[in-house]
Amino acid sequence: MSDADAQTCGDHSQWAETSHCRVAGVRHFGAFAAVELIAPRVARRAAPGQFVMVTVPGGGFLLRRPISLFAAHGDRIGLLVEARGGGSEQLTQLDVGDNVDVAGPLGSAFPTEGVTNALLVGGGIGCAPLQYLADQLAAEGAQVTAAFGFRDFRSARAAGAFSIDRLWVATEDGSVGKAGTVLHILASLDVAPGTTIYACGPNPMVAAVQRWTFAEGLRGYVSLEAHMACGTGSCHGCVVDTARGKVRVCSEGPVFRLDEVTP
Repeated sequence: MSDADAQTCGDHSQWAETSHCRVAGVRHFGAFAAVELIAPRVARRAAPGQFVMVTVPGGGFLLRRPISLFAAHGDRIGLLVEARGGGSEQLTQLDVGDNVDVAGPLGSAFPTEGVTNALLVGGGIGCAPLQYLADQLAAEGAQVTAAFGFRDFRSARAAGAFSIDRLWVATEDGSVGKAGTVLHILASLDVAPGTTIYACGPNPMVAAVQRWTFAEGLRGYVSLEAHMACGTGSCHGCVVDTARGKVRVCSEGPVFRLDEVTP
């Protein structure tokens, strides 16, 4: 793999190192695709919670797409992509042997040191970074439980891409798993004291999980979703309010403590 270029945000020390990567595998789950890339530079430096900026091949799309790291092992990384618009749909149509440019890894990571019990809470495509996190936590000896919420059968097809032993699924229309939201799963779980919560999903879900976490006397972390243009903090297009002031999700985040965000 070769360095195509390197970018940096003027006052921030985060580099967006770009690698030319080959597609090694693709699995489809309805509108979702789990894409495996040969990307040794990214895999070597990656951590759960980080993301990459992916160039849509073929031209016609000026901006790269921010995509969470779904997995990383050896010289390979995994991405879980949902076909939402023209660019992301084209990425779901990648095939083995295709090439794609990937910049990263970028952003902050989920802290995992010292965690013995973890509850991973995701909503929709926001579940994507939680597989990599589950792998890391399990490798460190933690007990991992996951609760994922989806709107309907179509969106719940993404759950087929995950390999987490203790995974509970809810759909709002009751078509898959428990009927209701992910909060209905949380209400039925026997969560051990000291469990660390990790969340990622739409802001309304994050706010609800935040309230539940505080009510249970627990602590946790969240990966915020945001529209990103550059991925390095240069454009200031993903600024959000937090307890420490306005921050850029792409560079100061996307991972924050649950008690410092206001979703």
